[in-house]
Amino acid sequence: MAGEQFRKRRATDNTSQNNPSPKKRKSTSTRKIAPNFPSFFYDELSEVPLTVDTLRELDRRTEERVRNIKTAVSTTRSLLRFSRRGGPDLRHLRGFPSPKPSSAIMEKTPSSISCRSRVTQSTRATGVSSRSGRSSAYDKGFQQHLIDYGIYPNGYKAGDGRPTFEPSDLDNIQEALLYAKRASLSLSNFTQLAFQDFKSKNNRVTFKSDVISTIIPVICGDSRIHSQQNVLFTELEPITSTDAVKPKPDFFDGAFLVDVNEDIRNDIVLRRKVIPTKHHSVPVASNFFMEVKGPDGNASVAQRQACYDGAYGARAMHALQNYGKAEPEYDGYVKTYSSTYHPATGSLQLYAHHITAPVSGSGGRPEYHMTKLCGFDMTNNRATFVQGATVLRNARELAKEHRDQVIQAANEKAAKAKEQSDKRDQESASWQDAHDALQEELAETCEH
Repeated sequence: MAGEQFRKRRATDNTSQNNPSPKKRKSTSTRKIAPNFPSFFYDELSEVPLTVDTLRELDRRTEERVRNIKTAVSTTRSLLRFSRRGGPDLRHLRGFPSPKPSSAIMEKTPSSISCRSRVTQSTRATGVSSRSGRSSAYDKGFQQHLIDYGIYPNGYKAGDGRPTFEPSDLDNIQEALLYAKRASLSLSNFTQLAFQDFKSKNNRVTFKSDVISTIIPVICGDSRIHSQQNVLFTELEPITSTDAVKPKPDFFDGAFLVDVNEDIRNDIVLRRKVIPTKHHSVPVASNFFMEVKGPDGNASVAQRQACYDGAYGARAMHALQNYGKAEPEYDGYVKTYSSTYHPATGSLQLYAHHITAPVSGSGGRPEYHMTKLCGFDMTNNRATFVQGATVLRNARELAKEHRDQVIQAANEKAAKAKEQSDKRDQESASWQDAHDALQEELAETCEH
């Protein structure tokens, strides 16, 4: 009996070995990645480039068109089946007068519906794309978007034959950057051994965060300039459209919030161009920016990000410079700088940004221009590192000078306006007191 049970058990085991349970097949489906921007973003581009993002948008539209066709076919079949059975009983509507269109229906014109739809899409898109930190958000499509809004990258030539606008003070800027020496970079303070250490660190970086934490501090050196890293600018008015990504510089300089007059800080229009976040410790009126990439990052993306950052900085400086003026003035001077660094090539690039008056057909928007100042191979030898670091540190100092000047001038205007307002209030109060005293005197005279 026991032997028979043993044989049955062995037979069962052999059967299970010969017919093992099938393994679960791994899913081969891939998650679909949505485009960085809503549909109307691509509709507004004057020229749509061939990028991964535009292909995603094409796939999305194709799928939507196929889905609509299937829905239409299904609806048509239902109507045919319904009509074959005689359709609805409409005898109760005989002799009923035609309804008059209401004013509410008349107001819903196609243009107004389209406008509201666009606003809804824009609001929804802001929540997605504005928080996106992906480099793909800064592809060629985004560059075309900037150009369409009058924000021109370095070397851009307009198709209508207009000349490229260079800063009015370009020669003076380059001279100030190149020829001012830095004692901190002398041979006694920055030795050959220090350069070799920098080069080793540069070769070891893997991620963008490594570049920000280990490489940029060496290039920038010790400084008391108020700076911050990797902050999303959530409170600034969009410089293009609401569906565009919000700036998020890897490194930027600015002023302390308390350095800006309280009346300026409370000015709704001005604060949305000058104060980037709700955090009091984050620099304001930023006009120096730096964008970096990891060893495998895209240098073109870094340049587009710097162009975008610089436009926001130039707008902030221009807003402060024209505070209290009836009409804005455009002097064509540089007051904003940006820089990019790529560790794979050791390339440090420096750019200037300036703003010019609106041209016809621009919708009243000013134009922003990016101009390359110089570039350096920071890993070539100690001499090239010193040249590049010198120019970068001088640019930060020069940006601080510009920033301090426009803030001081704006503060003086705000203080003067406050003084005049207080004086008018005091005169008005004095007149009111005199008027009240006269009325009391007349009342007493009448009583006697």
